[in-house]
Amino acid sequence: MYRGVYIAVMGMLADFTRIDTLSNNLANVETNGYKADSPAFRTYMEEEIYRIKPEPENRRSEVKSVGQIEQALIVDEIRTLFTQGNLEQTGVETNFAIDGNGFFAVNKNGTVYYTRNGEFIADENRRLVNTQGYTLLDINGNEIIFPEGGSVGQDGNIFDANGNIVATVGIYNLSNPRKIGETLFNGDAQQSDDFRILSGFVEKSNVNAVREMVKMIEAQRHYDSVSKAIYVHDELLNKVINNVGALR
Repeated sequence: MYRGVYIAVMGMLADFTRIDTLSNNLANVETNGYKADSPAFRTYMEEEIYRIKPEPENRRSEVKSVGQIEQALIVDEIRTLFTQGNLEQTGVETNFAIDGNGFFAVNKNGTVYYTRNGEFIADENRRLVNTQGYTLLDINGNEIIFPEGGSVGQDGNIFDANGNIVATVGIYNLSNPRKIGETLFNGDAQQSDDFRILSGFVEKSNVNAVREMVKMIEAQRHYDSVSKAIYVHDELLNKVINNVGALR
């Protein structure tokens, strides 16, 4: 009887994580470069089930495994989905979108992080910075100074008004990327060559709001069902305890 309550509680905890993850995705549906998260689950405390076949007298019974029963599930990890979001035209020449693989490198307080959010602007010193003030880095790890009348090629080269290359935007592939927050990631970086940079565009979030809302409704309904199961188990336990206590 107590096992049923335990399994139901584990299910509710998994639903908590799922609802929290979906809520975060929905909250970032308009965040440029945001990558959706999805919880992955695994079974917990599996138990082997056996079938005992009686045999005639003086012979041992046959015990045969017929499989396993899963007693509960837990959240194994939160996985990030790296599918490309829609590319939206902004008309701002310092806004960049990566069409293909890779991440921009930015400097945040002396530490290099990586992002797909290309909503950059030129600050008062003509440095390219994102909306948080982190500077965009070139292929040599230096800050990029965007010249007056400059332009950007699809290969990442930045040209001055005379057509001279003054810098090249660094685009990197990440091994084992880890989400940090603020659309930033870290990981083992290597320069990418499978991309195009589109000037005047930004990559939107890859969250599908309708699909996430459907998942949210499913998770909430499952949570309600499991909570009702706990209530039923509690009522049954009360009846069992009262009936046993009434025996003399």
